[in-house]
Amino acid sequence: MQRQVREAVGPLIGLAIIWALILALAPNARSQAAFENVLENSTGSGLFVMCIGMTIALIGNCLDLSVGSIYALTSVVIGQLMMAHWPWEIAIVVGLVAGAICGLVNGVIVAGTGIPTLIATLGTQMAFRGVADMWGAGVYMGKFDAQFDWLGAGLMGPMLLSAIALVIVWFILTKTTLGYQTFAQGGNQEVARLAGIPVKRNILLIYMICGICAALGSIIYTAKVDFAYVDRGQGWELLAIAGVVIGGTSMFGGLGGVGRTVVGVLIYESIFAGLIYLHIDAFWQQVATGAVLVAAVWLDAIQRRTQSAVTAAAISPPKKRRMWNLIRPAS
Repeated sequence: MQRQVREAVGPLIGLAIIWALILALAPNARSQAAFENVLENSTGSGLFVMCIGMTIALIGNCLDLSVGSIYALTSVVIGQLMMAHWPWEIAIVVGLVAGAICGLVNGVIVAGTGIPTLIATLGTQMAFRGVADMWGAGVYMGKFDAQFDWLGAGLMGPMLLSAIALVIVWFILTKTTLGYQTFAQGGNQEVARLAGIPVKRNILLIYMICGICAALGSIIYTAKVDFAYVDRGQGWELLAIAGVVIGGTSMFGGLGGVGRTVVGVLIYESIFAGLIYLHIDAFWQQVATGAVLVAAVWLDAIQRRTQSAVTAAAISPPKKRRMWNLIRPAS
Protein backbone atom coordinates (compact mmCIF):
# COMPACT_ATOMS: atom_id res chain seq x y z
CA MET A 1 0.00 0.00 0.00
CA GLN A 2 2.81 2.43 0.87
CA ARG A 3 4.45 1.71 -2.48
CA GLN A 4 1.20 2.44 -4.33
CA VAL A 5 0.87 5.74 -2.48
CA ARG A 6 4.45 6.71 -3.37
CA GLU A 7 3.87 5.83 -7.03
CA ALA A 8 0.77 8.05 -7.14
CA VAL A 9 2.63 11.09 -5.78
CA GLY A 10 3.99 12.13 -9.18
CA PRO A 11 0.61 12.14 -10.96
CA LEU A 12 -0.98 13.89 -7.97
CA ILE A 13 1.64 16.63 -8.13
CA GLY A 14 0.94 16.97 -11.85
CA LEU A 15 -2.80 17.26 -11.15
CA ALA A 16 -2.16 19.94 -8.52
CA ILE A 17 0.02 21.93 -10.93
CA ILE A 18 -2.63 21.74 -13.65
CA TRP A 19 -5.32 23.06 -11.31
CA ALA A 20 -3.02 25.78 -10.00
CA LEU A 21 -2.53 27.00 -13.57
CA ILE A 22 -6.25 26.76 -14.34
CA LEU A 23 -7.22 28.73 -11.25
CA ALA A 24 -4.55 31.33 -11.92
CA LEU A 25 -5.41 31.86 -15.58
CA ALA A 26 -9.18 31.29 -15.55
CA PRO A 27 -11.05 33.10 -12.76
CA ASN A 28 -14.34 31.58 -13.96
CA ALA A 29 -13.04 28.16 -12.87
CA ARG A 30 -12.76 29.22 -9.23
CA SER A 31 -15.94 27.57 -8.05
CA GLN A 32 -17.15 24.28 -6.66
CA ALA A 33 -19.14 23.75 -9.85
CA ALA A 34 -15.90 23.54 -11.86
CA PHE A 35 -14.64 20.61 -9.78
CA GLU A 36 -18.05 18.94 -9.90
CA ASN A 37 -18.11 19.26 -13.68
CA VAL A 38 -14.79 17.43 -13.93
CA LEU A 39 -16.10 14.60 -11.75
CA GLU A 40 -19.39 14.44 -13.62
CA ASN A 41 -17.67 14.35 -17.01
CA SER A 42 -15.30 11.62 -15.81
CA THR A 43 -17.94 9.32 -14.36
CA GLY A 44 -21.10 10.28 -16.25
CA SER A 45 -19.56 9.69 -19.67
CA GLY A 46 -18.50 6.19 -18.67
CA LEU A 47 -14.86 7.04 -19.47
CA PHE A 48 -13.73 6.39 -15.90
CA VAL A 49 -15.14 2.86 -15.82
CA MET A 50 -13.71 2.13 -19.26
CA CYS A 51 -10.29 3.27 -18.01
CA ILE A 52 -10.56 0.95 -15.02
CA GLY A 53 -10.96 -1.99 -17.39
CA MET A 54 -8.16 -0.75 -19.63
CA THR A 55 -5.90 -0.60 -16.56
CA ILE A 56 -5.96 -4.35 -15.95
CA ALA A 57 -5.61 -4.94 -19.70
CA LEU A 58 -2.45 -2.82 -20.01
CA ILE A 59 -0.94 -4.25 -16.82
CA GLY A 60 -1.38 -7.72 -18.31
CA ASN A 61 0.05 -6.53 -21.66
CA CYS A 62 -3.35 -7.10 -23.30
CA LEU A 63 -3.99 -3.93 -25.28
CA ASP A 64 -7.68 -3.62 -26.23
CA LEU A 65 -8.64 -1.30 -29.10
CA SER A 66 -12.19 -2.63 -29.28
CA VAL A 67 -13.57 -1.02 -26.10
CA GLY A 68 -15.15 1.87 -28.03
CA SER A 69 -17.05 -0.57 -30.22
CA ILE A 70 -18.09 -2.64 -27.20
CA TYR A 71 -19.34 0.62 -25.72
CA ALA A 72 -21.52 1.22 -28.81
CA LEU A 73 -22.71 -2.38 -29.10
CA THR A 74 -23.79 -2.48 -25.46
CA SER A 75 -25.75 0.74 -25.91
CA VAL A 76 -27.59 -0.80 -28.86
CA VAL A 77 -28.28 -4.05 -27.00
CA ILE A 78 -29.81 -2.44 -23.92
CA GLY A 79 -31.62 0.13 -26.05
CA GLN A 80 -33.24 -2.54 -28.21
CA LEU A 81 -34.25 -4.61 -25.18
CA MET A 82 -35.83 -1.72 -23.32
CA MET A 83 -37.65 -0.55 -26.45
CA ALA A 84 -39.05 -4.11 -26.59
CA HIS A 85 -40.33 -3.52 -23.03
CA TRP A 86 -37.85 -5.77 -21.26
CA PRO A 87 -37.28 -4.79 -17.61
CA TRP A 88 -34.34 -2.41 -17.34
CA GLU A 89 -32.63 -4.67 -14.80
CA ILE A 90 -32.63 -7.55 -17.29
CA ALA A 91 -31.41 -5.26 -20.04
CA ILE A 92 -28.44 -4.20 -17.90
CA VAL A 93 -27.51 -7.81 -17.16
CA VAL A 94 -27.70 -8.72 -20.85
CA GLY A 95 -25.61 -5.66 -21.70
CA LEU A 96 -22.90 -6.69 -19.26
CA VAL A 97 -23.00 -10.25 -20.62
CA ALA A 98 -22.61 -8.83 -24.14
CA GLY A 99 -19.51 -6.95 -22.98
CA ALA A 100 -18.11 -10.11 -21.41
CA ILE A 101 -18.74 -12.09 -24.60
CA CYS A 102 -16.95 -9.46 -26.68
CA GLY A 103 -14.03 -9.62 -24.27
CA LEU A 104 -14.05 -13.41 -24.50
CA VAL A 105 -13.88 -13.19 -28.29
CA ASN A 106 -10.84 -10.92 -27.99
CA GLY A 107 -9.21 -13.29 -25.54
CA VAL A 108 -9.83 -16.37 -27.68
CA ILE A 109 -8.32 -14.69 -30.73
CA VAL A 110 -5.24 -13.42 -28.87
CA ALA A 111 -4.62 -16.53 -26.76
CA GLY A 112 -5.62 -19.05 -29.40
CA THR A 113 -3.86 -17.65 -32.45
CA GLY A 114 -0.97 -15.64 -31.04
CA ILE A 115 -1.94 -12.65 -33.20
CA PRO A 116 -0.56 -9.42 -31.68
CA THR A 117 -3.09 -7.68 -29.48
CA LEU A 118 -2.96 -4.52 -31.58
CA ILE A 119 -4.04 -6.33 -34.76
CA ALA A 120 -6.50 -8.70 -33.08
CA THR A 121 -8.45 -6.02 -31.24
CA LEU A 122 -8.30 -3.64 -34.21
CA GLY A 123 -10.11 -6.35 -36.19
CA THR A 124 -12.72 -6.96 -33.50
CA GLN A 125 -13.15 -3.19 -33.16
CA MET A 126 -14.45 -3.09 -36.72
CA ALA A 127 -16.45 -6.31 -36.29
CA PHE A 128 -18.24 -5.20 -33.11
CA ARG A 129 -18.96 -1.80 -34.65
CA GLY A 130 -20.44 -3.56 -37.69
CA VAL A 131 -22.73 -5.66 -35.50
CA ALA A 132 -23.89 -2.54 -33.67
CA ASP A 133 -24.65 -0.85 -37.00
CA MET A 134 -26.64 -3.86 -38.23
CA TRP A 135 -28.78 -3.97 -35.09
CA GLY A 136 -29.22 -0.31 -34.36
CA ALA A 137 -28.69 1.84 -37.46
CA GLY A 138 -31.74 3.99 -38.11
CA VAL A 139 -33.62 2.66 -35.08
CA TYR A 140 -34.94 5.05 -32.44
CA MET A 141 -33.95 3.95 -28.92
CA GLY A 142 -34.79 6.48 -26.21
CA LYS A 143 -37.12 7.62 -23.42
CA PHE A 144 -36.28 4.79 -21.07
CA ASP A 145 -37.52 3.98 -17.57
CA ALA A 146 -36.86 6.74 -15.02
CA GLN A 147 -35.24 4.24 -12.65
CA PHE A 148 -32.75 3.31 -15.36
CA ASP A 149 -32.04 6.98 -16.09
CA TRP A 150 -31.08 7.49 -12.44
CA LEU A 151 -27.96 5.39 -13.03
CA GLY A 152 -26.52 8.18 -15.17
CA ALA A 153 -28.13 11.24 -13.60
CA GLY A 154 -25.94 13.83 -11.87
CA LEU A 155 -23.08 12.56 -9.73
CA MET A 156 -24.65 9.97 -7.44
CA GLY A 157 -25.51 7.15 -9.86
CA PRO A 158 -22.37 7.34 -12.02
CA MET A 159 -20.06 7.73 -9.02
CA LEU A 160 -21.65 4.77 -7.27
CA LEU A 161 -21.23 2.46 -10.27
CA SER A 162 -17.73 3.80 -10.91
CA ALA A 163 -16.76 3.18 -7.28
CA ILE A 164 -18.07 -0.40 -7.47
CA ALA A 165 -16.00 -1.08 -10.61
CA LEU A 166 -12.96 0.54 -9.02
CA VAL A 167 -13.16 -1.55 -5.85
CA ILE A 168 -13.72 -4.80 -7.72
CA VAL A 169 -10.78 -4.33 -10.11
CA TRP A 170 -8.56 -3.05 -7.27
CA PHE A 171 -9.40 -6.20 -5.28
CA ILE A 172 -8.64 -8.42 -8.27
CA LEU A 173 -5.27 -6.76 -8.88
CA THR A 174 -4.09 -6.61 -5.28
CA LYS A 175 -5.78 -9.47 -3.43
CA THR A 176 -6.16 -12.36 -5.86
CA THR A 177 -3.92 -14.83 -7.65
CA LEU A 178 -5.19 -13.51 -10.98
CA GLY A 179 -3.95 -10.04 -10.06
CA TYR A 180 -0.50 -11.29 -9.09
CA GLN A 181 -0.26 -13.34 -12.26
CA THR A 182 -1.45 -10.37 -14.36
CA PHE A 183 1.51 -8.30 -13.17
CA ALA A 184 3.87 -11.23 -13.73
CA GLN A 185 2.82 -12.02 -17.29
CA GLY A 186 2.62 -8.32 -18.12
CA GLY A 187 6.27 -8.01 -17.16
CA ASN A 188 7.38 -11.02 -19.19
CA GLN A 189 4.82 -13.38 -20.64
CA GLU A 190 7.26 -16.11 -21.63
CA VAL A 191 8.88 -16.22 -18.19
CA ALA A 192 5.41 -16.33 -16.63
CA ARG A 193 4.47 -19.27 -18.84
CA LEU A 194 7.65 -21.16 -17.95
CA ALA A 195 6.91 -20.49 -14.26
CA GLY A 196 3.60 -22.35 -14.62
CA ILE A 197 1.25 -19.38 -14.79
CA PRO A 198 -1.82 -20.16 -16.97
CA VAL A 199 -1.20 -17.28 -19.34
CA LYS A 200 -3.87 -18.16 -21.90
CA ARG A 201 -6.58 -18.53 -19.26
CA ASN A 202 -5.60 -15.21 -17.73
CA ILE A 203 -5.74 -13.49 -21.12
CA LEU A 204 -9.35 -14.63 -21.47
CA LEU A 205 -10.25 -13.32 -18.02
CA ILE A 206 -8.45 -10.00 -18.51
CA TYR A 207 -10.22 -9.28 -21.77
CA MET A 208 -13.58 -10.27 -20.27
CA ILE A 209 -13.07 -7.84 -17.38
CA CYS A 210 -12.10 -5.11 -19.83
CA GLY A 211 -15.20 -5.83 -21.93
CA ILE A 212 -17.49 -5.74 -18.90
CA CYS A 213 -16.08 -2.38 -17.84
CA ALA A 214 -16.62 -0.96 -21.33
CA ALA A 215 -20.20 -2.24 -21.22
CA LEU A 216 -20.80 -0.70 -17.79
CA GLY A 217 -19.45 2.63 -19.02
CA SER A 218 -21.88 2.47 -21.92
CA ILE A 219 -24.78 1.73 -19.57
CA ILE A 220 -23.93 4.77 -17.46
CA TYR A 221 -23.80 7.13 -20.43
CA THR A 222 -26.90 5.69 -22.08
CA ALA A 223 -28.78 6.29 -18.83
CA LYS A 224 -27.34 9.81 -18.61
CA VAL A 225 -28.52 10.93 -22.05
CA ASP A 226 -31.63 8.68 -22.05
CA PHE A 227 -30.81 7.59 -25.57
CA ALA A 228 -28.96 4.74 -27.30
CA TYR A 229 -27.05 5.35 -30.53
CA VAL A 230 -24.83 3.25 -32.79
CA ASP A 231 -22.10 5.88 -33.29
CA ARG A 232 -21.32 6.07 -29.61
CA GLY A 233 -17.76 5.46 -28.39
CA GLN A 234 -15.88 6.22 -31.61
CA GLY A 235 -12.25 6.92 -30.74
CA TRP A 236 -12.83 6.24 -27.06
CA GLU A 237 -10.28 3.45 -26.98
CA LEU A 238 -7.62 6.15 -27.35
CA LEU A 239 -9.19 8.23 -24.58
CA ALA A 240 -9.19 5.16 -22.32
CA ILE A 241 -5.52 4.47 -23.05
CA ALA A 242 -4.70 8.14 -22.48
CA GLY A 243 -6.42 8.23 -19.09
CA VAL A 244 -4.60 5.09 -17.94
CA VAL A 245 -1.14 5.95 -19.27
CA ILE A 246 -1.24 9.56 -18.07
CA GLY A 247 -1.80 8.16 -14.58
CA GLY A 248 1.42 6.17 -14.79
CA THR A 249 0.34 2.66 -15.80
CA SER A 250 2.86 1.30 -18.28
CA MET A 251 1.96 0.71 -21.91
CA PHE A 252 4.48 -2.14 -21.86
CA GLY A 253 2.80 -4.16 -19.11
CA GLY A 254 3.64 -5.24 -15.58
CA LEU A 255 3.31 -1.87 -13.87
CA GLY A 256 0.34 0.23 -12.78
CA GLY A 257 -2.79 0.31 -10.67
CA VAL A 258 -6.32 1.66 -10.49
CA GLY A 259 -5.27 4.38 -8.05
CA ARG A 260 -3.03 5.82 -10.73
CA THR A 261 -5.87 5.59 -13.22
CA VAL A 262 -8.13 7.69 -10.99
CA VAL A 263 -5.54 10.47 -11.03
CA GLY A 264 -4.88 10.00 -14.75
CA VAL A 265 -8.54 10.41 -15.69
CA LEU A 266 -8.78 13.49 -13.49
CA ILE A 267 -5.68 14.94 -15.18
CA TYR A 268 -7.15 14.32 -18.62
CA GLU A 269 -10.54 15.80 -17.75
CA SER A 270 -8.90 18.73 -15.93
CA ILE A 271 -6.83 19.60 -19.00
CA PHE A 272 -9.95 19.40 -21.16
CA ALA A 273 -11.97 21.53 -18.72
CA GLY A 274 -9.15 24.03 -18.29
CA LEU A 275 -8.88 24.64 -22.01
CA ILE A 276 -12.62 25.22 -22.15
CA TYR A 277 -12.47 27.74 -19.30
CA LEU A 278 -9.62 29.45 -21.13
CA HIS A 279 -11.79 29.62 -24.27
CA ILE A 280 -9.27 27.71 -26.35
CA ASP A 281 -10.49 26.16 -29.60
CA ALA A 282 -11.56 22.50 -29.50
CA PHE A 283 -8.88 21.56 -32.05
CA TRP A 284 -6.18 22.67 -29.60
CA GLN A 285 -7.85 20.56 -26.91
CA GLN A 286 -7.19 17.47 -29.02
CA VAL A 287 -3.61 18.59 -29.65
CA ALA A 288 -3.02 19.08 -25.92
CA THR A 289 -4.48 15.68 -25.06
CA GLY A 290 -2.32 13.97 -27.67
CA ALA A 291 0.78 15.79 -26.49
CA VAL A 292 0.17 14.75 -22.89
CA LEU A 293 -0.34 11.13 -23.95
CA VAL A 294 2.90 11.08 -25.95
CA ALA A 295 4.76 12.68 -23.05
CA ALA A 296 3.38 10.10 -20.61
CA VAL A 297 4.45 7.16 -22.81
CA TRP A 298 7.87 8.77 -23.34
CA LEU A 299 8.41 9.17 -19.59
CA ASP A 300 7.30 5.57 -19.08
CA ALA A 301 9.86 4.39 -21.65
CA ILE A 302 12.59 6.41 -19.94
CA GLN A 303 11.64 4.93 -16.57
CA ARG A 304 11.72 1.43 -18.05
CA ARG A 305 15.20 1.94 -19.50
CA THR A 306 16.45 3.35 -16.21
CA GLN A 307 15.07 0.41 -14.23
CA SER A 308 16.57 -2.05 -16.73
CA ALA A 309 19.97 -0.39 -16.44
CA VAL A 310 19.85 -0.48 -12.64
CA THR A 311 18.80 -4.14 -12.67
CA ALA A 312 21.53 -5.08 -15.14
CA ALA A 313 24.14 -3.33 -13.01
CA ALA A 314 22.92 -5.11 -9.88
CA ILE A 315 23.10 -8.60 -11.36
CA SER A 316 26.21 -8.19 -13.53
CA PRO A 317 29.21 -10.27 -12.44
CA PRO A 318 32.05 -8.50 -10.66
CA LYS A 319 35.00 -7.37 -12.72
CA LYS A 320 37.95 -9.75 -12.96
CA ARG A 321 40.59 -8.95 -10.40
CA ARG A 322 44.12 -8.51 -11.55
CA MET A 323 46.46 -11.41 -10.86
CA TRP A 324 48.64 -9.10 -8.76
CA ASN A 325 45.72 -8.47 -6.42
CA LEU A 326 45.33 -12.20 -5.96
CA ILE A 327 48.94 -12.99 -5.03
CA ARG A 328 50.12 -9.89 -3.20
CA PRO A 329 50.29 -10.27 0.57
CA ALA A 330 47.67 -8.56 2.66
CA SER A 331 48.85 -5.25 4.10
